[in-house]
Amino acid sequence: MNKSILLLILVIVSIIGSIESKKAFNVRTDLKRPLTFKHFDDKLNYDAINYQWFTQSVDHFNPANPSTFQQRYLINDQYWDGKGPVFIMINGEGPMDINTVTQLQFVVWAQQVNALVVSLEHRYYGASFVTEDLSLENLQWLNSAQALADNAVFRNFVEQQYNVPPTSKWISFGGSYSGALTSWFRIKYPHLVDATIASSAPVNPEVNFYQYLETVQTALQASGPNGNECVENIAIATQKIQALLSQDNYGGVDQMFNLCTPLGNQNDVATFMQSLAGNFMGVVQYNDEEPGQIDINYLCNIMTNQSSDPLTNYIQIWDQFADGECVDVSYASMIAQNQNVTNDENAIGGRMWFYQTCVEFGYYQSSDAPASNQPFGNLFPFQPYQIQQCADTFGIPNMYPNVNWTITEYGGLNPEPSSVDNTLYVNGSNDEWHNLAILPGNPNAKNTLYINGTSHCADMMIPTSVSPASLAQAQQVIFKFIQSQI
Repeated sequence: MNKSILLLILVIVSIIGSIESKKAFNVRTDLKRPLTFKHFDDKLNYDAINYQWFTQSVDHFNPANPSTFQQRYLINDQYWDGKGPVFIMINGEGPMDINTVTQLQFVVWAQQVNALVVSLEHRYYGASFVTEDLSLENLQWLNSAQALADNAVFRNFVEQQYNVPPTSKWISFGGSYSGALTSWFRIKYPHLVDATIASSAPVNPEVNFYQYLETVQTALQASGPNGNECVENIAIATQKIQALLSQDNYGGVDQMFNLCTPLGNQNDVATFMQSLAGNFMGVVQYNDEEPGQIDINYLCNIMTNQSSDPLTNYIQIWDQFADGECVDVSYASMIAQNQNVTNDENAIGGRMWFYQTCVEFGYYQSSDAPASNQPFGNLFPFQPYQIQQCADTFGIPNMYPNVNWTITEYGGLNPEPSSVDNTLYVNGSNDEWHNLAILPGNPNAKNTLYINGTSHCADMMIPTSVSPASLAQAQQVIFKFIQSQI
């Protein structure tokens, strides 16, 4: 079939499927969520903090390319006394919210030490468009090396604009992908940043990230007295679903889970099973961020409800996330969404992050872990399902992320010790991404902190009434580290 006709069909299918429906859960985009902000300073003049624009090079490593783009940044100078430290938040795969410099925990610390707070939006994300669209050719300047160079140039720009004295210390912050970036910023540009807080930083990318679901199981089991039963019942429900899927017409699963279109092939089945697991993956990753959200205990209380069987309980959770709408688990629809080349300043992850995973990082949360280590079955494997998405999205046969080069470039779990001597790596026990992070006991990093009971990037946020007590205690340790560096 002509490729242009096939693309048109995929787009039409996507449009039809999006009408009064929810899209399938995509682990490479739907596990992206902005940080939770919390107001803490009534005296802060929010009206004085606005987006500003900075002229940045498209390609820092090719002097023959004079092209530039406008990159968005934020500055909060209301705590700075003209001689204190500079706190720079390195952003990741989404729009930079204006509250990045006003309502996170590092801003609380900035107030206490009279720091200048600055933040640069990641190229290609938010409104920092580099090219007119996101065609494959135009994505060639989207990578971690260019992003780090952006921050290096921006750091020097801020130093000049604000006449930052040479005695002021520069501390960089980041979480998740941006946590890896902030660690690598210190490694690649040690003369520009004095210390770093790298939160939930997956610095050791793996293509087949099967350990992700293993941590989901561990977190569910640790949730309370019904944790083990919760996991067992998920496994029972999964086994029943997989048995149905092996029957003719997929055993009526389409109607049972109110899917928008019938399952048509194994890729549809994989997308469906990934979506089932995704309900739990997202809750665990962002557990107890703020009051009122669905948390691990809520899910496990449903799964261990003795008045109904595990499959019925599993469907109840699915229906709650579907919110009365059918769910489009068509693989073709998912690929069509990834092929949208339109710049979108509101996209979190999107085609841009999908491209980065296919080129640099992998991070494919597959179902390849042993059945004893995770209860979500084995129907969304790394091969062929996960890796095939890159080839189908970008039209490059056998496309495969070069994680070996990423690890060679930045050191992975074995950075040069002197390059991270002033970096504090912070991770939580419930955070699936800690499997790819630098943890206590790593001989190459002397500053590590592992917080029991916290999830992804929890230490970056101001604690709430549902935060575990261990979070506030850990943040005291982080602040003491910062004080020792300034």
